[in-house]
Amino acid sequence: MKKLLLGLIAATFSVTAMASTIGLSNQPFVMNKHIVTTEFNSFMSNGTGAGLGIKYTQKYTDDLNFDAGIAFIDGDRASRITGGADFRLLPDYGRQPRVSVKGLLISESIGGDRINSFGAAPTVSKGMVFWGKEAYPYASLPITVNLNNDESTYETATALATGITGRLGESNGLVGNIEANFNIQNSYTALVMGLSLPIQ
Repeated sequence: MKKLLLGLIAATFSVTAMASTIGLSNQPFVMNKHIVTTEFNSFMSNGTGAGLGIKYTQKYTDDLNFDAGIAFIDGDRASRITGGADFRLLPDYGRQPRVSVKGLLISESIGGDRINSFGAAPTVSKGMVFWGKEAYPYASLPITVNLNNDESTYETATALATGITGRLGESNGLVGNIEANFNIQNSYTALVMGLSLPIQ
């Protein structure tokens, strides 16, 4: 119980700028691997626009990994700084899915206002084989508190994030991911596609 509590605290507060997407949190990598991801972001509601981002992910232990990123977007969302800390509660083993909680911190500019958010995303994923290739589909429920610095107001937001990650080749190590975010309450609808390269 103590390990679980410490993990949740670390997942929520360990990194200064955390991610709003699950990204590569469920993709298995070798310990201490560094992963660089380029992402295409398309926001379709509550601040529409499209843009590009870059994200860094590190697998710290089998139970904990971190990511941090930045994106520049046209339209209502001018910039976005994100990151995350994902803590695994249950491993993907046999018929048991992987269960984790990802701590979130986001700072973004929407319509000229600076919105700072924090929260958590419980996530369930499972490794599966599609056409002879292993991939990792997942579903998550990100819940955040959004603070508007310019208007001194706040609101809670809930979304459904679902996606899949997988290796794109046997020799090059490239990993692809696609994730859709669906607005449930005070959130946004978006599509994110990424291409990642693990490095030492």
